[in-house]
Amino acid sequence: MILIQAIGKIEGKILEILKNCISKILNTKVIISSQFLDIPEHAYNPLRGQYNSTKILLFLKSVIKEDFDHILGITDADLYAPGLNFVFGEAESPGKFAIISLYRLKHPDKKIFVERMLKEAIHELGHTFGLAHCNNPSCVMYFSNSIIDTDKKTYMFCKKCLKKLKLAN
Repeated sequence: MILIQAIGKIEGKILEILKNCISKILNTKVIISSQFLDIPEHAYNPLRGQYNSTKILLFLKSVIKEDFDHILGITDADLYAPGLNFVFGEAESPGKFAIISLYRLKHPDKKIFVERMLKEAIHELGHTFGLAHCNNPSCVMYFSNSIIDTDKKTYMFCKKCLKKLKLAN
């Protein structure tokens, strides 16, 4: 079972779309947390104007104590990880916790925005199942160095990654 946890203000409609799509793709029950979490201020880096994704991931781990197989945090904050200009998300691999940011996924075309959001959510959840980055550019586990990479890939696992995912379950 997967818990979706909003961190900051995220539209309920967006959370519902993610819940339904993730449930179908991963064939598992998905629940949206009724708890609203503020973005932890200690994760903010004023020199960068961004939030450290690792600090938010650790915050999520310290706050959520319910027993779920996987927890996906969703934020609208611009994220970075040390050594990178930005990240779309971060996850324990393997592990329970992942986070994605909608900040750089936005697009005027709602369909494109939803696809981007779904790709990043499935990608980060894939890491929690122990999947590494894939060299197939159409696989959801392909590393996105830019939004162009995200737009090119699908939200589905390639045959090789799907086989690994089934072995992980």
